[in-house]
Amino acid sequence: MTGWLAEHLGAYGGSGVLGAVLLLPALEAALPVVGALLPGQTAVVLGGALAWGGVVTVEAALLAAVVGAVLGNVAGYAIGRRWRARFLAPLRGPARRHGYAERALGLIERRGGCAVFVGRFTAVLRTLVPTLCGATGMPLRRYLLWSVVSSAVWAPAFVLIGYAMGPAAPG
Repeated sequence: MTGWLAEHLGAYGGSGVLGAVLLLPALEAALPVVGALLPGQTAVVLGGALAWGGVVTVEAALLAAVVGAVLGNVAGYAIGRRWRARFLAPLRGPARRHGYAERALGLIERRGGCAVFVGRFTAVLRTLVPTLCGATGMPLRRYLLWSVVSSAVWAPAFVLIGYAMGPAAPG
């Protein structure tokens, strides 16, 4: 799949690559269902590999990845804040699941910043934590701080992984 994605992104040139590096992580964090289907982190790694190949600059790939991650996190937070009751209702369903949902939500309420940071590096959490943070009412300032910090660490890590893998990528 990565080869197919690289081939098709490369066909659109640098702007197509940067668009995917920005948009896919944003969608992944903003919309949990879409995030499960679209490979945001894969696009960031691929952006790094294509930067090694000269399709885009490494700086542009880094900037696109950070901006996409932060925008997606903010959108996910806003969705959770807006549709709090609808989002939390299924989590508080049958008594069997009630305890797990309450513990997860309590963890975000108590250690929200850590959850945001770790969530950025974990596939499933990357799609859920922004919405849960908004739904639980984490203060926006605190959320933004951790979102920017985690994105500023995550994006360079995965762009540079892709850049380092660039020479091994099929050409």
